[in-house]
Amino acid sequence: MRKKHEVIKGHNISAWDDGDLVVDRFTVVFLDDEDERGNVPYLAMSAYPFHPQGFGQHGEMKIWAVAYRGRGGAFKKRIPFASLPADCQKAVLQDLGE
Repeated sequence: MRKKHEVIKGHNISAWDDGDLVVDRFTVVFLDDEDERGNVPYLAMSAYPFHPQGFGQHGEMKIWAVAYRGRGGAFKKRIPFASLPADCQKAVLQDLGE
């Protein structure tokens, strides 16, 4: 599978938007950390992951699922990192140790 990604602070990531009908609208997949089982970590979040009523959760998924739903993947639309809400960008940068 060809990885769709961009480099943020030296790390390969893939950012996705599943629309406003789901609480975990935004997902960022950390592509540099694929394990021996083919899993990669991700951060799923609402637009306000630090708010008490917001959402932010880490998990892992198979690398082959990091694609558009129409191609057998898990996500609706790939977006640039810069299109993520400011709090989502902040959460990702914290995960990257920045």
